[in-house]
Amino acid sequence: MLFWIIAVGIILIAIGTYVMTRYFNKQRTKAFELLAESLNFAFSEKADGSLMDSLSSFHLFSQGYSRRISNVLSGKFNLIPVTIMDYKYTTGGGKSSHTFQQTVLVMESNKLQLPRFNLRPERLFDKIGSVFGNKDINFETAPVFSKRYQLRGDDEASVRNLFNERVLEYYEQHPGLCTECDGVKIIYYRSSKKVTPEEIQSFLQDGDDLFNLFKTK
Repeated sequence: MLFWIIAVGIILIAIGTYVMTRYFNKQRTKAFELLAESLNFAFSEKADGSLMDSLSSFHLFSQGYSRRISNVLSGKFNLIPVTIMDYKYTTGGGKSSHTFQQTVLVMESNKLQLPRFNLRPERLFDKIGSVFGNKDINFETAPVFSKRYQLRGDDEASVRNLFNERVLEYYEQHPGLCTECDGVKIIYYRSSKKVTPEEIQSFLQDGDDLFNLFKTK
């Protein structure tokens, strides 16, 4: 009898969690749709395959499986073409699986003629990996940045030149950021951080600050 009570309890909890998750997801989608109207942005609840394909060169969009883009806002902010989206993917399997969900901002402009790079907060695993030869671009003149972030790039000399004193100082003052660049396109997010509709305006402004930091023309 006790077994069945526990089993029924687990099932009810699972159903309740599923229902609540669907409810909050629908509320979030409605809020994003209203936000798109106020910003004069286009909105799509689900992305078509072309958007995922256009982002496939970025490290974030090559991780895990069950990749899904939703709540897509697209338009211009301070004349810069931008796209905001919720993106999730899963790694591992079974009890060891983990789903990452984050809000991502994509900016694209010919004013960005930049080397490819991938910047994210440095984790313990990264520090261990560096011992075995995994490349991390560090700066002797910026020990705080080098401690907080892992920076990689195909052309180390060009990436070092891009990360001047002003850029390094910005990231030191804004811990936890993830940034990737692929020539004329930048993506910006915080890992496992979904931005609320109320935070989107400041999220866009932070992206604009980042754009001005890197723009070359």
